[in-house]
Amino acid sequence: MLCPKCNFDNKSTNIRCEHCGEQLITEDQMQDIDLNPSFNTQQNPIQDAKIESFAEVFSGIGTTIGGAIFSGVSSMFVFKGANNITKIVGIPFLICGIAVLIYGISMIVKGINTKKNTNDYVNGNLDMDKVEKSEKNFEKVGNVVNYIYIFGFLLFWFGFLIVFDTIAIKSWSDGGSSMFFFSLVFWIVGIYVLISNIKKNK
Repeated sequence: MLCPKCNFDNKSTNIRCEHCGEQLITEDQMQDIDLNPSFNTQQNPIQDAKIESFAEVFSGIGTTIGGAIFSGVSSMFVFKGANNITKIVGIPFLICGIAVLIYGISMIVKGINTKKNTNDYVNGNLDMDKVEKSEKNFEKVGNVVNYIYIFGFLLFWFGFLIVFDTIAIKSWSDGGSSMFFFSLVFWIVGIYVLISNIKKNK
């Protein structure tokens, strides 16, 4: 339905403009919504948004709990490890755990924000500028979390390869050469992941 105020073409609703919040139907029509199935079908996007917000919060809680547990276990290795090697190995996992924790919290906040926007939309108080700004902020958080997680993953990946190749070079004459050349494949994979993420987030 075309909005008479901003001329936005609403394809998923005929109740209230998705762009400016202008009411598209009369009060009498609003009262007939519960009795008219054709109007009820137009409310599906609103119900979907509410379900989506609940799913985001629920999933965010699970992700946050998982990230908190993973971070807690990793921090035990980092700060209370039996030796320096154990502590160093725990650092990449701690970084990944913190990234998951941040992502989980952002999912909860996004879900709550989606619920609020849905209520504002129904009540005609939706501010699209705030919605767009909010979406950009969540996108920025997602990019930062991705960088943190990839950094932790690659730190472990390349750290393991360095140790592996060091051992291979020390035992070069006893079969270490084949181990070293075999590891080159994993170096290529790691470098590919690094370059791909740099290009994707530019």
